[in-house]
Amino acid sequence: MQRDGGIERTSLTGQVFEILKEKILDRVLPPGERLTIDALARELQVSSSPLREALVRLHGEGLVTQDLFRGYRVAAAPSPSYLAELADFRRFVEGHAAETGAPRCVPETLEAMRAAYRRMGADDQIGTRYRQYRDFFDADAAFHELIVASAGNRPLLDAYCALRPPLILARIYRERGDGHRRARETRREHRAILRAYEAGDGEAARAAVEAHLEGGRRRLLAASVQAASVQVGPA
Repeated sequence: MQRDGGIERTSLTGQVFEILKEKILDRVLPPGERLTIDALARELQVSSSPLREALVRLHGEGLVTQDLFRGYRVAAAPSPSYLAELADFRRFVEGHAAETGAPRCVPETLEAMRAAYRRMGADDQIGTRYRQYRDFFDADAAFHELIVASAGNRPLLDAYCALRPPLILARIYRERGDGHRRARETRREHRAILRAYEAGDGEAARAAVEAHLEGGRRRLLAASVQAASVQVGPA
């Protein structure tokens, strides 16, 4: 198989990217661990080229950092205080977007929100490992971007989308036993937001978004405190 051709190489890079992303989010590669290209190439049985390209993509998502002349490391987990500030920012931005966007929501956006909600699935158990919750997380992210997009303010949407890396990185804090409860609560909260959008009620949409984000903040900070109390990787 020609792995150096454009299509094959792109596919291989994507596979390496997903493998490393899974290892990072599942904490097989813990925060702060150095990523040695030669060792990873041997482990994954790939050349250095797709591996380097995958690391560049991971850097773009904020999952790895690059030290000058020293290569890559798994990014440090964000502090609980940063996560709290991030939650406050999201509450302000998404609450405003919901209040503005729900009354003016076009049918295409509303149907996209319904589709994202359906993609979250009917099964409450999403699991606690990356490959188990990946589809749920992607649908959740799409739902929230649609909330911000509904306001019709492109700079606001651009600023929000710039937060994607730290939102992804926050998955390191996933509490190992919370898959069932987290999915059930999140779907219920999303349903309340969707109903407010369907009714075109801006005030109800804002209230539902703020309640959801406050619930998410509580769950995430509880998980981050638990994660900080458990040593992962070398001391």
